[in-house]
Amino acid sequence: MIKKQIILPTLLFATLLIGGMTGCTSSKSPDVSQGDNGGTKVSDTNTSAPSSPGANTPERAQKREAIRQQVEAVLTPDQVKELSAKLQQGEKMRKAVFSLNLTAEQKTKIQDIFKTAYPHRKGQSQDKS
Repeated sequence: MIKKQIILPTLLFATLLIGGMTGCTSSKSPDVSQGDNGGTKVSDTNTSAPSSPGANTPERAQKREAIRQQVEAVLTPDQVKELSAKLQQGEKMRKAVFSLNLTAEQKTKIQDIFKTAYPHRKGQSQDKS
């Protein structure tokens, strides 16, 4: 009777443990029996680095600089100085620009610049004030 009380929970626990381990394995991972042709290589998956968020690549830096120049063309000299100071302090471009005292015309032009530069942000509001 005591052996049944120990063995049954142990078997149940082992079954759950094995089931949990097999449930955690990814079905997308290549099977060892498939060889090299079945799986993707790591070097193939890292070719799209510029599209990954947060990646600081030279292309992204050039794009940011081009956007900054377009925005600065819309601003007054005083606003450009204020924007530069905020960016030097580490503030995000969008937040820094819209924290300036912009006219309605400036806001519209800058929003258009951001919309064309970042088309994937269509659903987000540009002005949170």
